[in-house]
Amino acid sequence: MKKTIFLATLLLVVVACNKPLLKYNSNFEGTWYSEPQYNPDLGVFVSDELVFSGKEGSYQVDCKDTCATNLCDCTAKITGTPEINKQHTIIRLNSQTQRTFQLDAEPYEQGGFWFMEVDGKTYKKQ
Repeated sequence: MKKTIFLATLLLVVVACNKPLLKYNSNFEGTWYSEPQYNPDLGVFVSDELVFSGKEGSYQVDCKDTCATNLCDCTAKITGTPEINKQHTIIRLNSQTQRTFQLDAEPYEQGGFWFMEVDGKTYKKQ
């Protein structure tokens, strides 16, 4: 029963995500860093990175922010084609390992900087 519910939910997500992200809203384009958070396992502050450029997107996890101007030494990276569902609540990276993100707030400008909220984290455009 749980497997059936999971497969039905997965199918709904796959069918519902059908619009290219940047065609929906070009303000997503660019490199976005989450606010740094301390990771006790790594013993350093880390950030996540989302990049949307043209038809490509990437997501990097637990990146160190001590590498000059860019993040480095990330623990994982996923690349793929970014799409958004019809309700504009879920972003999906289509790749061999598909990843979905809950879109809490679309890109907005505040104090001359761009922000968005994804999976409960605030991201700032670089």
